[in-house]
Amino acid sequence: MSTRLQESSPVRSIAADRRERILKGNLRQQVILLAMPTLLQQFLTFCVGMFDTWLSGRIDTAATTSIGVSAYVGWLAGLLVSTVSIGTTAMVSRHCGAGEPIQANKVMNVSLLVAQLFGFLMSSSLYLLAPFFVWSFRLQGHTAEVALNYLRLDAIGHLLTGVTLVGAAALRGSGDMKRPMAVLGAISILNMLLSVSFVYGVGPGLGIGVPVPIVPAMGVYGIAAGTVSARLIGGILMLSVLCVGSDPLKLCLHLLKPDFQIIRRLASLGSYAGLDSLIHWCGQFMFLMIIKRVVVPGVDDDALFAAHIVGIQVEAITFLPAMAWGQAAATLIGQSLGAKKLKRAYKAGLEATMQCCIPAIVMTVVFFFGADVIYRIMHTDAQVIQVGVPAFRAMAWFQVPLVTFLVLRSGLQGAGDTRFPMITTIFGNFMLRLPGAWFFGIYLNLGLMGAWCGMFMDIVFRACMMSWRYLSRTWLRIKV
Repeated sequence: MSTRLQESSPVRSIAADRRERILKGNLRQQVILLAMPTLLQQFLTFCVGMFDTWLSGRIDTAATTSIGVSAYVGWLAGLLVSTVSIGTTAMVSRHCGAGEPIQANKVMNVSLLVAQLFGFLMSSSLYLLAPFFVWSFRLQGHTAEVALNYLRLDAIGHLLTGVTLVGAAALRGSGDMKRPMAVLGAISILNMLLSVSFVYGVGPGLGIGVPVPIVPAMGVYGIAAGTVSARLIGGILMLSVLCVGSDPLKLCLHLLKPDFQIIRRLASLGSYAGLDSLIHWCGQFMFLMIIKRVVVPGVDDDALFAAHIVGIQVEAITFLPAMAWGQAAATLIGQSLGAKKLKRAYKAGLEATMQCCIPAIVMTVVFFFGADVIYRIMHTDAQVIQVGVPAFRAMAWFQVPLVTFLVLRSGLQGAGDTRFPMITTIFGNFMLRLPGAWFFGIYLNLGLMGAWCGMFMDIVFRACMMSWRYLSRTWLRIKV
């Protein structure tokens, strides 16, 4: 009896039913059903970033700057984990699509082991590198002190980031979008509740009749404390979910050991994706350094940087559908390729992209006409509003290219095509984004709007290149 038959012989499982729907169900409906749980989870994650930025805006510009720097540093941690998570999604989805649940589960367990090693290395590295990040962003005085302490506290929260994100990637690869949504959504809700509690404290004056604070007010550091607590609890929740299991995936102690064949496959798939992520982050890091060097007459440096942070945080709402529909495309493409359904795999990415362009058009209108209101809600500093609103209106026109690039990149990565996105990242960042930001923002002295022109060029370029690559269909022949 073949391995595949042995794996699927007993009774029709939940995994088999899920596979049947993904491979044979109405494609438009399946894209929506797979995307919606991830969209809800992404929305809650977005709320955390917005809420933290809003909280910092109630404190001072130093707090907003610290939040912004921490967000970029934390983003690095997530990008490095993508080295494992992208390969995990591609391999798990292929095995599930091919009807090989035992192999899919083995991949997940080995991936979790590798991810936890990454988590430990990231947490310790980010803690030690905190002074470097503060120096790189030219932070001084009170702002530098706050940012340094904030970054060191935030680094502790990444101990279990690898387990959380790779566990979610494996579940999504199997077609289970609800459990990752539940865990990551719980992290987001906990983050907001704990952050506001730590910022303002819990005790006297809150109407609960307690003479001394249960939780002392920590100010800006309370935002970091809430984030750290929520991430660690989330990692434990993800491990608990995997211990219970989600057919065909289940945490098994006897499988938590190095399997060098799987690790090599993960490395082969993830190396380009990881390098892509690292290059992209380095480009973003250098982009931030250019932003810090942009000068607007009569505007404080911290206010200009805060205007950038607010704009980027708010624009993240466009990433929500892009990441959700991108994950749906990756799952459908991976499982369809595993089942040798090449035509369905090709159509899945196009359908996901077209669906995602609808909310992107809506956000274009909202961002353009609502820029002033958005900035006034997000920050109390008049200079932040003055600098940010015109640049944000210009950003509104690039939301459709942004989601096109993001969805198609996820689809290509789900198919195992990770090299081409990396090449476009290198060119887009270092030939367009950074030179453009320097030329328009600093050399021509066009302020934040000028610096963002480099970002706009990068987005359009990558949208065009991802579209060309996807339509070429060469990725359909890539083996995982």
